[in-house]
Amino acid sequence: MTTQSPRIARRGFALRTWLRRNRSTLAFFAFVAITPAIALGQSGSPFDTGFTNLQTLFTGTVAKVASLIAIVVGGYEFAHGSPGAKRTLAGVAAGTGIAVLATNILAWLWGI
Repeated sequence: MTTQSPRIARRGFALRTWLRRNRSTLAFFAFVAITPAIALGQSGSPFDTGFTNLQTLFTGTVAKVASLIAIVVGGYEFAHGSPGAKRTLAGVAAGTGIAVLATNILAWLWGI
């Protein structure tokens, strides 16, 4: 049997004591070192899917339904000779174009 020298045994004891005392600090630094690697492993930002869904909602179904309602109301005003009906219909046409084609405009401007 071999026995360890007292000097080596003291070093091992000191190392175990130091690790026990600094366990939470070491865990924190390990967490800080690993977290960016995990975050970079994801595809994109966590907000991308939510914002993409909102963009699809507001430039898709909601925009088309709101445009249809605005066209019907604007046509009703125009048919009954309401003052400013032509201006209202021009605003409806511009708003409809912007709302429905917003995705194409974003793609043209910023390549989104």
